[in-house]
Amino acid sequence: MNDPIRLSKQVAEQAACSRREAELLIEGGWVQVNGQTVEEPQHRIRPDSDVVTVSPQARPESVPPATLLWHRPDAASPCDAGLLRATPPANPYAVRVLGRHFNHQEPIAGLQGLATGLVVFTQDGRMRRRLLEDEADLEQEFMVELPGQLTDEAIGQLTARLQQARLWPQVPVVGKLSLNARGPQGTRLRFALKASSPAAVLRLCESAGLRPQALRRTRLGRVALAGLAPGAWRFLEPQERF
Repeated sequence: MNDPIRLSKQVAEQAACSRREAELLIEGGWVQVNGQTVEEPQHRIRPDSDVVTVSPQARPESVPPATLLWHRPDAASPCDAGLLRATPPANPYAVRVLGRHFNHQEPIAGLQGLATGLVVFTQDGRMRRRLLEDEADLEQEFMVELPGQLTDEAIGQLTARLQQARLWPQVPVVGKLSLNARGPQGTRLRFALKASSPAAVLRLCESAGLRPQALRRTRLGRVALAGLAPGAWRFLEPQERF
């Protein structure tokens, strides 16, 4: 009688390892059933008919929680890490991509509306707590596109408004804005701010009678968007720190 059994039981027998080691091999993406990778140890198989293959490079190691960096390309794109599954990462050799990397991902620095650019997702509870606890001290960089050629006087007036801005009561916005480019297509301003947000930058511009055409976050702390194309994503590298 060909009764189904748990995949972890079959792998433990084939690899001559413990059940826990078999579970780690499966969760690590080292096991295939009939040519398809299966990452769930509880997956049921029929030993007499299903072909289970364990990679020769398999290592029974825990899969650490992943942090993903994504370039939100436009205002219509939802901040949902699950949508990244169909796209390979921009740093494909950094980590073996597993389906579990996209589960329970929380956007710590999500973007809404007009705002595009760098978004951070993480499964790491310690990373999440640190980013949220340090939110007021974490510098963010934004590039804001404005129509027309903004004068130096208008930029100075916007700077004065910035010095009075508050995102939270008793917590002043700290940082500066500077001219990044000015030409026939309009004016681009660079904001480098602590205790701020994309929405706060947009409100600041609108309070000065300015109507931003685009806002792109290019850096969060020490992690920059540089080199990440619109719509692309990558893993946070082990040496990177916010």
